Amino acid sequence: MSAPSRTKTTTESIVIDGTAYEGGGGLIRYALAFSSILNRPVHIHSIRAGRPGVGGLRSEHTVAVSTMAQLTSAVVIGNHTASRELTFTPYACLDADVDVEADALSPRPVLQQQKLDVTLEGSAGIFLVAMLPYLLFSRLACKTHHISTTTTPDEFELTIRAGTLCVKAPSIFYLRQVFLPTMELIGIGSNHLSIVPDHEQGWHTDTNKLRGKMTARIKPLLTPLPASVLDRRGRVQTVRATAHAPPQLLDKFKETLETELADAIARDAGVDIAVDMFPSLIDHQYHLLLAAEATAPAAFLGYEEVYPQRDVFPSDLEGDTDKIIRYLVRACIRGLWEELRRGHAMDENLEDMLALYQSLAVGFSSVITPQGDGCSVPEFNIETPALRDINYKIDTGSMHRETSWWMVRQFTGIQLGMAQVGGSERVGCHGIGFGTEDEAGRITA
Repeated sequence: MSAPSRTKTTTESIVIDGTAYEGGGGLIRYALAFSSILNRPVHIHSIRAGRPGVGGLRSEHTVAVSTMAQLTSAVVIGNHTASRELTFTPYACLDADVDVEADALSPRPVLQQQKLDVTLEGSAGIFLVAMLPYLLFSRLACKTHHISTTTTPDEFELTIRAGTLCVKAPSIFYLRQVFLPTMELIGIGSNHLSIVPDHEQGWHTDTNKLRGKMTARIKPLLTPLPASVLDRRGRVQTVRATAHAPPQLLDKFKETLETELADAIARDAGVDIAVDMFPSLIDHQYHLLLAAEATAPAAFLGYEEVYPQRDVFPSDLEGDTDKIIRYLVRACIRGLWEELRRGHAMDENLEDMLALYQSLAVGFSSVITPQGDGCSVPEFNIETPALRDINYKIDTGSMHRETSWWMVRQFTGIQLGMAQVGGSERVGCHGIGFGTEDEAGRITA
């Protein structure tokens, strides 16, 4: 793909403190996405300086930076492992001598696909989440910043060779069962975003690393993203369990999972339970995702964990397969219940991922209901061991949501607020309407 051309613009750069809020990779992902979409140079200092070990950029971060630099013809300084300083200037390598209006009238192929194939350490899901905003908004960005669209592809095919089952990262199954249907609720459906069914199992945990493969297809938006107000979740209709365990333990895992779910779901709730079991390609590795689909109004929420994780699971589980399976199943049941108690239209991980989309949309968007963690969950049996015994609660507290909204403020000036929608107060934001036209027909940010 040849570099597109543009008219030269000068924009003051954004400076980001890499230790702010959660102080991790989320800052880098948001900075790359906003910088590339809004054409704002960004300088990040003290990258992961508060994290244990060496700190700085990890190898997977450098791959994300180099991939985004390729897509946006950016000039980058400091993109190497352990670097604590990074400067990213999108579109800086483009030829400024171009007549954009004349170029826009030139014939363009009906379909032009760019295939990207990247290999990295870490999570394929996180990498997709990092690349996705720019890939979706790339055509609107070109129009907004007067960049030629004649060489900008109509579709991207992104193949990621990394972990598909990872600690503290969305699995490929979470992306399919929770992320994609929620994206459709906010206006980004399967015509713009899909994940190819065929994939290769990969792991990235405390003890093992095995590269897998997943492929996503992305068609850039041609019109601005409309605002979306997702009401509180409706009644849970289905709970789907997707589990991975060593082959010799699949039957035991399935039996425990089905028994615990049957006990956890209230008998008169009318909730369908589905269980999908897969053998782990690496011994001693376990994964469990519980995904809930609600209706009237629609909502998709999930909770998942991978074992082992030294900072999450008790050390006395090691070597006792019965205890490992029981603890993992009950921890995920409790985790899903706690997500449902919040009453929101999406789980906490998705709230973090979708803050950027809300900030770029046209109008007021909201996915948060104001009542907090006090909703009843009549679909669950409160007396089940997973909910009755506090030992199965896993501390998942983080500042990812705060981090995402802080980054939104740095790049757009937008912050969360309250608005009246349909006669009730909602928590959300008025987006900048990225890609809309003003009265003179000019594309604005």
